[in-house]
This record gives sequence, structure tokens and C-alpha cells, in this order.
Amino acid sequence: MNAHDAINVPELHGLGSGRASVRLPDLVSVPLTKRVLEVVDHPAFQRLRRVRQLGPTFLVYPGATHTRFEHCLGVYGTTRQYLISLLQDANVRASMDDEDVRTVLMAGLLHDLGHTPFAHTLEAAHGRFEDLPKHEDLVEEILYGRAGHTGGATLATVLERSMKVDPDRLVAIIGSKRTALDRPVDRLLQSVISSALDADKMDYLWRDSVHLGVPYGRNYDRERLLNSLTVGEAGDALAITSKGRISAEVFLFCRYTMYSEVYWHHAVRSASAMVQRAWDDIITRNPPDAADLTSRLLAVGDDEFLASLSSEASPQSAAGRLLTGITGSRRKLYKTLGRWARPQENPHETSIYTRLSSMDREEVRRLEGRIAARLSEWGRKVGPFDVIIDIPPGDKDRTPDVCVVEKSPAGGRETYRMLSEVSAITRGIAHDFLYGVKSMQLLIHPEHADRLRASGQGVLSAVEGEILEEEK
Repeated sequence: MNAHDAINVPELHGLGSGRASVRLPDLVSVPLTKRVLEVVDHPAFQRLRRVRQLGPTFLVYPGATHTRFEHCLGVYGTTRQYLISLLQDANVRASMDDEDVRTVLMAGLLHDLGHTPFAHTLEAAHGRFEDLPKHEDLVEEILYGRAGHTGGATLATVLERSMKVDPDRLVAIIGSKRTALDRPVDRLLQSVISSALDADKMDYLWRDSVHLGVPYGRNYDRERLLNSLTVGEAGDALAITSKGRISAEVFLFCRYTMYSEVYWHHAVRSASAMVQRAWDDIITRNPPDAADLTSRLLAVGDDEFLASLSSEASPQSAAGRLLTGITGSRRKLYKTLGRWARPQENPHETSIYTRLSSMDREEVRRLEGRIAARLSEWGRKVGPFDVIIDIPPGDKDRTPDVCVVEKSPAGGRETYRMLSEVSAITRGIAHDFLYGVKSMQLLIHPEHADRLRASGQGVLSAVEGEILEEEK
């Protein structure tokens, strides 16, 4: 019996004579049936051609110009591979039907449908943009034509008519919390596109590495990991066999190094913080309502978004000064003047880190002004727009984990344990991510950076004093 004995979905068939496909970096061909092409060709999906995968990262890594469109096609192709591997298991085949397979394939293809320009950058802002629509929430609005619709049949209609997929179920699998999914099969399908070792991560780690010219995200054994896929004891979540343990450890380490060296590279964080601060300045001066904000973000790509911000910002405003450093003829990214990682023992550092992470938007802004005034004591006025406190998002504190299924050598019952329980490497990755990679930064305009850095520890001590004074 093979994977297709109980499942008859043409999208799982491989490349063949006359079958359409799309070529993706690096030397990957993804087969596309006529009905999948109908979804891909819909304007709501084509919009993703103008949305870069990594936002402002191109300002640091010139190759980071690939798009959400390419990534979504890659996740669709990877989801196919996940299903082909999982369906070798008779128990998995018995738990799924054709509709389940079609649904998760479309979830892989459309999981980023709601992405807007710089979505992760703006969503990661520290408690600043409460009215900003989350990209997961926009999926439903776009599917049903309530946002970004350009006429013709909605994407929901296309899914129902061509793919025989329920749009509401699709939305739930993409955006709902796991605990809100009542059916075990829906929880399993969600784990294929959103879990520790999901198809989304497998694609973006590899794809981002290819485009950026770095090795970090593609050092794991892809084939070994795919071949080790299985399900957990309850049958409602992705798991791996013990044969895939090393591959899983390396995969999680790849994610760790991509955050350390790319996604949270200090210069990438600087560019992201500058975009956040400029956007905050503009919408504070002229607050849009929620509907106008959504329409605006869905109407443009990354370059258009930056151009529109620049056209709105007066040269002397915070936004104007910041955007000149990003879009002008000379790149002027803010420099790191101070950095505070999550401390393990030092109570003084604990106060600084804890205080920064607990501040709301107004407290952060007030502190930036106080720090600017204090830094002006070192020989040259530091303006209120010259200081940015960069605080990473709080949703990355938990490192993903996965169940490892170990078969008894004597043919007894299988054992199910989390990778973090059996792997000191995995625990170490989680520890180093929280206490090393994830840090707060004090960013300063480059025209002040060299002078203040040369002033030594006194500058940083003064900054820390302001932070602790704010706590009082």
C-alpha cells in the first residue's frame, strides 16, 4: 500500500509530461495543477509579488529582495512533501481524507496572504500600533473580499468552486489558536504549517539563506527530516521518529543562527526600528481609522510604502530624518550604543532589562527624550529623534519544541517525549536564544555614534542611570 491508496488528490502527484510547474531557487520545481494555478493567479495572491519576504533586511543583505509570493509557493511545495511523507503511515492515512489534504495544501499556499509591507517589522513594535491589523487576521478579510478586493470572484469563491475547500475552515487552521480547533485532524493540519518543524520554517530558513548568500538556514539534513516525520501519541500534532532527532536538533540550531546572524542582526534591527519609529511619527500626527489603514497597507508594496511615507514626512520631522537614512542617496542606519541581554544573575542588569521590557509606548518615548538630553552633555546636542530604544517582540520567548517517537527494540509500546527532554542541545539553544540573541538595544544617529562611543563607559552608565531613574 502506498500513500495514495486512500487519498486521491492530483496535487500530490509528481512532475510528469505536460504538467505545469514553477521553478524556484534553489533548483526546485513545484508542480501546479490547473485548479491550484487558478488560486495562484487570483489578484489577492498576486499582490504578494510586491511584498518582500524580509522587509528592511535588504538594507543590510542586498539579496534579501525575494517576496512573500515566492515563499508561499515554496511552502506549498514543502507542504506537498510533508503530506507525501506522512501519508506513508497507515494511521495517518486513516485519519485524513481528500478534503483534509486539499485544505492543508491551500493553508500552506495562503498562510501569508494577509502580509502587508513590513508587516513583521510593524507588528513587532513594542506596544505601539494597537490598531495595526495582524497579517493572520487579514487572511479572512482578503479571502472574502472585504479588504483589498479588486473586483471579480473572491478568493473564497475560487477555493470553494475549484479546490472544494471550506474557506472558514482554512481561516481557522491558518489563524486560530491550537486550543480553539476542536477536531484532532485540524490540529494536525495546523501543525504541518505552524509548529516547531513546520513546512513554513523549512521553506523560509532554506530560501532566505539562498537569497542572502549565507549558509546558516540550510545546514540541516532536509531529506532525513522529511523521512522522519510522524505524528504524536494523540495523532493531532506533527512529530518525528528517533531517527530524525539529530536532524531536528540541527534544524532548530539553524533557526537560532538565522535569528542571531540575519533576522536580529544588529543592523537589521536598526533598520527595522527606524521604519517603526518613522511610521509611528506619521500616524501619530495624522491618525488613520482602521479601515483606511488596512486599505492603505494592502494597496502598496514595500518600495511604494516607503515612498509614500517619505512624501508625507516633512524633512525636519522625526519621520523625515529617519526615512532619509533609509531611502536617501546615502544609507545612514542608526548605530548601536548600548545593548542589554536578558540577565541571569546581575540584579542591576535585571532592573534595566525588566524595566525596558515593561514600558509602554509613552514611557519609551519619554525615556528616549531624557537619554537624548543626557547624551547632549558630551559636547554636541543630540536631538529627540536621534535616539531609539529597540525592544524585540515578546512573542519569541518560547523556543519551539517537537515530540520524538521512540520505538521499543523488542516491539513493545512506543514512547513519546519532547525533544527538549531528551536533548541537552535543544535546551542549550533555547537558553542561549533568550539570554544572548534576544536583547535590548540603544540606537543612536550615526553622526553622534563615533563621538559617544569614544567617550567610553561613562556614556553607557549615564544612559543606564536614566533608565533606572525612570523606574522610580
